[in-house]
Amino acid sequence: MNKTVALALLLVAVPAFAHPGHDANPLQDGLLHPLTGLDHLLMLLGTGVLAALTGRNLALPLLTLCAMFGGALLGQLFGGVIGMETMIIGSLLVAAAAMLLPGRQMVLALAMPVFALFHGWAHGVEASPGAFWLFSAGFVAVSGVLLLAGFAGGCLLRRHSALQKAFGGGLLAGAAVVLAG
Repeated sequence: MNKTVALALLLVAVPAFAHPGHDANPLQDGLLHPLTGLDHLLMLLGTGVLAALTGRNLALPLLTLCAMFGGALLGQLFGGVIGMETMIIGSLLVAAAAMLLPGRQMVLALAMPVFALFHGWAHGVEASPGAFWLFSAGFVAVSGVLLLAGFAGGCLLRRHSALQKAFGGGLLAGAAVVLAG
């Protein structure tokens, strides 16, 4: 019962996590955003871990990175979209569920690029047109590094199911922190 209530609370619509105003130093802002935006940091690390635990190759991280940049382009062109914040939180919940439900890891891992599209969309919305390309170059570069770091961590977690569950619990806790913020 408590798990159901917690999950329901996490799925409630929340305010945008975007951080507008990247005109002063767009490259630096782009480089820092995946590191300082807890939602993005956890999604990227979680996707990298899932890639190592499932396909054991870099196809999922590359697809995720492409989807994120595609989403940024869409966000820049079309602005915000209804449900963007919910999908961002959903990415953390799906990554956590994949850690906690090993039998479903592959199916859940395949959903991560879809969620990455919405993370990227948020980036595109928050970047002003004059700063978009530098900001995007920064966030794509650091996002790639975080996906690789998650993949390396996932390689270490392959033989430790208890640590996989702890990581999944950490993703759930991170989702709660993002919602509380």
